[in-house]
Amino acid sequence: MGTVKLTEGSIVYIPTPTAEPWGFGGVISFYIEEYVAAGKTTAQISPLMTYPTLFMGIGNLIGMPAAIAVGRRIVILASTLILIVGAVLCATAKSYEWHLGARMLLGLCAGQSEALVPMITQEIFFLHERSRGLMLQQAIQVSLTTVWVLFASPIAGAITPKGWYALGVGLTGLEFFVAIFLLPETKYSHELNAFPESGSDDSLTNQMDLEADQPVKSTVMVCKEKPPLDFVNYEARTWRSDMRLWIGTSEWHKAAIVLQQTFELPLFPNVFWALCLNGLTIGVNIAIGTTYGDILTGTPYYWPDSSTSYVNCGQIVVAIIGLPLLGHGSDALCRWRARRNEGMHEPETRIILLFFPIIVGTFTAVLYGQGAAHPFHYHWFTHVWEVAAYYSAFIGANIVAITYLLDSYPARAGPLLVILCAFRGFISFGTSYGTTSFVSNNGYDGAFGIFGGLTGFFGLLGLPIYIWGKNIRQFMGRFAKGQTD
Repeated sequence: MGTVKLTEGSIVYIPTPTAEPWGFGGVISFYIEEYVAAGKTTAQISPLMTYPTLFMGIGNLIGMPAAIAVGRRIVILASTLILIVGAVLCATAKSYEWHLGARMLLGLCAGQSEALVPMITQEIFFLHERSRGLMLQQAIQVSLTTVWVLFASPIAGAITPKGWYALGVGLTGLEFFVAIFLLPETKYSHELNAFPESGSDDSLTNQMDLEADQPVKSTVMVCKEKPPLDFVNYEARTWRSDMRLWIGTSEWHKAAIVLQQTFELPLFPNVFWALCLNGLTIGVNIAIGTTYGDILTGTPYYWPDSSTSYVNCGQIVVAIIGLPLLGHGSDALCRWRARRNEGMHEPETRIILLFFPIIVGTFTAVLYGQGAAHPFHYHWFTHVWEVAAYYSAFIGANIVAITYLLDSYPARAGPLLVILCAFRGFISFGTSYGTTSFVSNNGYDGAFGIFGGLTGFFGLLGLPIYIWGKNIRQFMGRFAKGQTD
């Protein structure tokens, strides 16, 4: 499973076409004084950042099976409405507990952007375009998020943090309005033969070649040109058809299957590795986002609270330049290697470009710890660079993991995205939840030195996955197919 014919003179279209979170790091410093005065410690306040991540994972466990059962569009719209309610509750919070509960509700709904949106994206693009499509989606998402986070502290300083939340209510309402008209349903069934596999014993037929005395290999049908749309047997796609809340009948039995596979697929070595790498990198990224405000507002920088979110400006560069380069690079590498491999694409090709984000992430985590522990030896720009650099490492690892696993087990996109986005949320929650005490016990240099070492370790585990990944897929692929495939 996963080894497919990608080139045969020209690009082969896979799947075969048919004829039919809220950035809070810059605002949290405004609440510290208020909640400390109310008797809360810094460790008790940090859950405002970490708990939403946990609930993003829980939200994926709820939203993704529902999207498989009834459709992507209705789940996105419903989640956006609940997101508006959560933002209103944050804006009107009267106590720390109220505020924390409202942020958990935000996380529950915001998680759909982490799994469901990438699933919609990968359903729109063919395999040879998938990394580019996901990178484009991530670039737009990161750019908009970064602008929102970048101006979080000056906006909160000018109109109060509650006003910042109120502005979020308005923006979320605008997003809901736009989604009603521009987000079509992408829940259409693909038979498994839309993902033509090759290179496994399953491609042998029961017929015998008497001359060669061996089974005859089945012919893999490849599609190198998109067929003309059939308006005789199928209805034309219209704006009215795109406005439907769902297509066909609900398939709740598929939701149960997705949940079952969600807990089965992590037993696959390559899936488990991708999950651990993603969980660690997002956890370290959140740990950096939780702590940079204290560093920049303290000695010797003395940044005002209203300016700390400007540290995120480098993420715009990552979104505009870094992510598209990595996306185009991954797809171009896949096409080039497929042409040199008799047209066959191996998903492990995606792992090659992982070396860059891993090197950057390992170095950056260690540097962040050193800069935080010895601030007089480092310029404030070091922290601006670190925030952007480790974010690029997380996003790079995330895209590599998503495209590799979707290429490896294309019929299991739903549970795979739940695993990556829900379970990594649980892992990152564990990583980032104890950041305050971890730093207190080991210092910034010790804590983030360990984070850097773990980033390098899980990155190096990608080497055996690259070497033996095909063997893993050949053995485990039989368990990734359902009874009806």
